[in-house]
Amino acid sequence: MASGRLDLFIAKLPIHTVVFTLNCSDSASELLSVPRNAQLYLKRGTIKQAIQLQFLEGRECFADFMEMNFALARQFQLNALRRYLLTHNPVDQTLTIKPSPLSETTAILSTSANNSGTLSVGYELLSRLGIPERQGSLIKIRQGKTITNFRLHVPANLSDDRLRISSYWLQKWKLIANNSYLIQYDQRNSTLSVTPSSAPIR
Repeated sequence: MASGRLDLFIAKLPIHTVVFTLNCSDSASELLSVPRNAQLYLKRGTIKQAIQLQFLEGRECFADFMEMNFALARQFQLNALRRYLLTHNPVDQTLTIKPSPLSETTAILSTSANNSGTLSVGYELLSRLGIPERQGSLIKIRQGKTITNFRLHVPANLSDDRLRISSYWLQKWKLIANNSYLIQYDQRNSTLSVTPSSAPIR
């Protein structure tokens, strides 16, 4: 059994074709072991469909992703820009897919020059956490029992991996600028949680 977490993008592909782009992160994906040109079946619950799986390499990215036609995504009740866990069973050549909405990593927390209602998330960090790149969209931060709403800002630098917030909120939440924190993101409610951490978790 091999598994991996991938973000879903809708693309103009033949209806039963799925394209994987892997090895975007530091470690090699287990899904590279899935045989090429084999008859595979995508499966979710009772839904099962024969697919043609392709692999693309050499694309710049910070998180593994897959592409498929809108009709196939609709058949499996999948949503674009969401993260899914895929597991390959070599016995029956199935790829089982299920939602995997929680992601976490470590990041440097910095002071933002933007207004206090804006949260700046670097593109690399955005990709690692599975946050959709939608400038100005609503995003929340949970600190203890308190949830505060912010507007998302994504800097133009694609290699930016920092989380930036105004000094007002850093002081209010007793967070220290330029320190590393564990950042968890939940796609189901667009909520970030920030906690102290000394070791990276991907």
